[in-house]
Amino acid sequence: MDSNRVDNLLKYALAVAGQEDPGNREVGPIHLVKYVYLADLAYSEKHEGSTYTGTPWQFHYFGPWSIEVYKRINPVIQEVGASERKISSPKYEHDFFRWILLDDDLFNELDKELPFEVAGAIKRAVHEFGDDTSGLLHYVYTTFPMLRAAPGELLCFDQPESEENQGETESIKRASADARSFSIKDQKRRKALIKNLREKLQATLSEKLADKRKAPTYTPPRYDEVFFEGQEWLDGLAGKPVESQEGQLYFSKGVWKSPSRTDSDVP
Repeated sequence: MDSNRVDNLLKYALAVAGQEDPGNREVGPIHLVKYVYLADLAYSEKHEGSTYTGTPWQFHYFGPWSIEVYKRINPVIQEVGASERKISSPKYEHDFFRWILLDDDLFNELDKELPFEVAGAIKRAVHEFGDDTSGLLHYVYTTFPMLRAAPGELLCFDQPESEENQGETESIKRASADARSFSIKDQKRRKALIKNLREKLQATLSEKLADKRKAPTYTPPRYDEVFFEGQEWLDGLAGKPVESQEGQLYFSKGVWKSPSRTDSDVP
C-alpha cells in the first residue's frame, strides 16, 4: 500500500467535503475509508484492474474495508488540523467522531495533483453522500468487486470482460471520473439561484393558500356499539390471527457467489 497516496486521498476527501454547503461538510472515519475505496475503484477502471493506492481491500461487515487505510485517518486529521466533533450515544459503547476541514488551498493543490479519474470519483461521491452512512454503505455494497466476493475475501478489481457482465459496471459509474467535472463555485451559485426561486415560489403558494376558504370543521368518529360491531366483523374477515414464532434462519455460504448477486436478469 502506498501510504502517501492514501494520505492524499484522505486529505482530498476532507477538503472536498469542506467545499460543500454548511451543514453538509462533516465526514466520519467510515465515510473516509469508503471514499478512498471508490477512488481506487475508479482508477482501476482505467488501469486494467490496478488500484491507485495498492490497498488490499477486504469484504468486511461494513463493506469494503482496509485496516491500513483506517489507521492513516488520525495522523492525517492531526496533520491538516481538521475540526473535530465527538458524538456520544447511550446506545453504543464507543463515541463517534465527525471532522470538518475548510482549506481551499489544500483542495486546489490536490485537485491538480491527483489523477483526473481519482479526483472526479471523490468529488462525485462526497457530493452525493456526504456523511450519509446508510446511503454510502448501500452503494459500495453494490459495486462489482463486492458482488463477486464473499465475507472475509480480498476484493478483485479486474474488470468484467464479457458483454453479459457489462451491466455490472453500471454500479460504479456514478463514482468514476468523467468528462463533466464540475466546478464547486459554479455549483454553489447554481444552488443559490435554485434556493431563491424556491423561496419565491413558496411565498406565492402561501399567499394563494391563505386566500382559500378554511378547511371544514373536523367531526370526530362516534365510537358506539355499531362501530365496535363493524370493527369486529372486519377483523373476522381476515381469518385467524397469525401466531408469533421465534427461531433462527440459516443461509448457505454459497449465497455470496450465487447468480442472484451478479446477474441482472435474476429476480
